[in-house]
Amino acid sequence: MKYSVVCLAALALLSSKVRSNEVEVAGDRATPTVDHLLQIVQLKLDELFVESSEQVEQLLTELYHLRQSVEHVAWLTNRVERAVQKVQLDNDVLVRNVSLLTSQTDNIILNQQYCANHEALKNLFFELTPKCLGNQTVPPTPTPSIATTTESAETLPTTTISEDPIVYERCSQAPSRSGVYRLRREDGTAFSAFCEQERFGGGLLVFQSRLDGSVDFNRSWSEFVEGFGDPAGEYWLGLETLHQVAPNATDLVVAMKNFSDVEAYEKYCGFWIDDASVNYRIRFTAEGNGTAGDSLYSYFSEQFMTYDHVSNGNYRDCIAQLGSGFWHYSCNSQIGRNNLNGIYGLGKGKQGIWWGTFGNLSVQNTSPLKSVQMMVRY
Repeated sequence: MKYSVVCLAALALLSSKVRSNEVEVAGDRATPTVDHLLQIVQLKLDELFVESSEQVEQLLTELYHLRQSVEHVAWLTNRVERAVQKVQLDNDVLVRNVSLLTSQTDNIILNQQYCANHEALKNLFFELTPKCLGNQTVPPTPTPSIATTTESAETLPTTTISEDPIVYERCSQAPSRSGVYRLRREDGTAFSAFCEQERFGGGLLVFQSRLDGSVDFNRSWSEFVEGFGDPAGEYWLGLETLHQVAPNATDLVVAMKNFSDVEAYEKYCGFWIDDASVNYRIRFTAEGNGTAGDSLYSYFSEQFMTYDHVSNGNYRDCIAQLGSGFWHYSCNSQIGRNNLNGIYGLGKGKQGIWWGTFGNLSVQNTSPLKSVQMMVRY
């Protein structure tokens, strides 16, 4: 706009000068005057063009720096959000540990009180015994001696601690110590499972555990439905039981550790499993959040498949390539993939146990994991 106004002003000035020159007596002097004015206008236009070009270049530079600043602020905001979430999680764990410590302290105090009362009672017994015996004319009848702890242990048969007979409605109602407990499904059926009570706020039911490779996870459809393994070690809870305990949105936590003992986790705030009519389809309401990166959300709405039960023929090859039953969704090299039910150990390649975003790499990470636990809040 500024450039157009200057051009129009220059042309008007040129026209005025031409008309004034026509009045002059010497007609042969008009031509040099017009050329001179044209040169002046051209110089002004060149100066304006250079000035405008410099201003445009300066604006583009400032825009580039502004864009970099906005991206940096967005990156910092994301880091702050992750730090806040980690602090909240650590706070939950701290509160849980403080509660556990308080409970243990109360137990210690009760035991100390019991021991003090027992010692006082024993001293009173020995103090009164000579006085009672001194008034007797007939020797007292010998009383049987009380066996010491060592003698009792030698004479009584040894017993083993049985499993807690109490059936809890869920892990959040079980004792605050992690372990195997009897729980109840939505349909009333009792089952045994490992409850994680000391990490991630507690109250988590472990439905998949990989620890040492003692259990083969490339199983048939019926085995994955019913469950297999030992809840105290490596095991799979069972798809039907998983559906019964997670029919509606709940928290899912995937905790993992590689063979260098580097730990990471990913948490999904909305997770549930549909029933058998849709092959126990997996569901999410939000992407994952944590330190391991999201390698599971892309499996949203996929149905569970095994080598003898293929619900989606497009992913038939994945079962063989990955050597496991899972909610398979492609088996390409995209970073957001995993193989948590794969073959345990080193040197297994894509058939091993891995999490594609572990370590925040820019490509799919198929390095083997040493341990994995998949847990739902229940």
